[in-house]
Amino acid sequence: MLENLTSEQEQIVEAVTEEYIADITKPTPPDIEVIQKWLDVVYGLYDLKRPQRIEVVGSPYAALKLAADLTGVKRNDTDYCGVADGYWIAQFETYLRLGILKPEEEHDFITLRDFARVAWDTVLLDECAIIIRRPVDFRVDDAGNPHCATGPCLVWADGQHEYAWHGTWVDERVIKNPRGYSREEYLAISNTEQRRALSEAAGWSWVAEILGAKSVDKWTDPKTSLNYDLFRCEDGVQLLSKQSPPLKDGSQPRYLEPVHEQLRTAQAARKWQATSMSPEECEADPELIYGSEA
Repeated sequence: MLENLTSEQEQIVEAVTEEYIADITKPTPPDIEVIQKWLDVVYGLYDLKRPQRIEVVGSPYAALKLAADLTGVKRNDTDYCGVADGYWIAQFETYLRLGILKPEEEHDFITLRDFARVAWDTVLLDECAIIIRRPVDFRVDDAGNPHCATGPCLVWADGQHEYAWHGTWVDERVIKNPRGYSREEYLAISNTEQRRALSEAAGWSWVAEILGAKSVDKWTDPKTSLNYDLFRCEDGVQLLSKQSPPLKDGSQPRYLEPVHEQLRTAQAARKWQATSMSPEECEADPELIYGSEA
């Protein structure tokens, strides 16, 4: 096992990362011979033979529909066998290039790697293997996250499409008409990441405007240098704007979340979100010590 990497080995890791991010957006057509080799492996893991019937379809939606038609059972998801394995396929690719992948692991890994380069995903049934084609258009941001600010980030071969904002899957409306949301619709979004995506797409100034929100208190955590801003809306609803710690790509997105109406300071609001304490208790002792608060 390697404990530390040399500069040359670190360059290998960076090269693999760049290659895999670039590869995921390529609309590579399916290769039946490569697909059959992987199916031999994956079915063999369960002591089964590869089924004679192999169907290549244009999207996950088509795959799930075909699977339901063949089995009479509705499925909600695919097998995540393909591009979805990319994060650890890239990891094993690094091991291979560093010369530390076990010889007995190489064959199955290379077979899966080659499969993931020509197919997106699968639904594997006893009598039929359903293979999902790679999308015809797939757009990502600089960090490799699914993203397109002007339209679908992913278009399937059968015309189905998906929308995403910097890695968060969102409704088409968030991309095409982010400022078309009403105040009630905005507050009804319970998913924090989706609300953040809408806020960034529409602009935080727009969010403050539709909510009638005004800043009543600001606080910077001296330990982390993260900024917090407590907003109060015209009808008394309060929201805490908080800065994320640096992510892997170096970004620090902001989040805007509802907090109790009786809170008066941003620091106490931060503690109220992280504990089960009352607003009064948080205001009296706003310091938050992770791991010891209840």
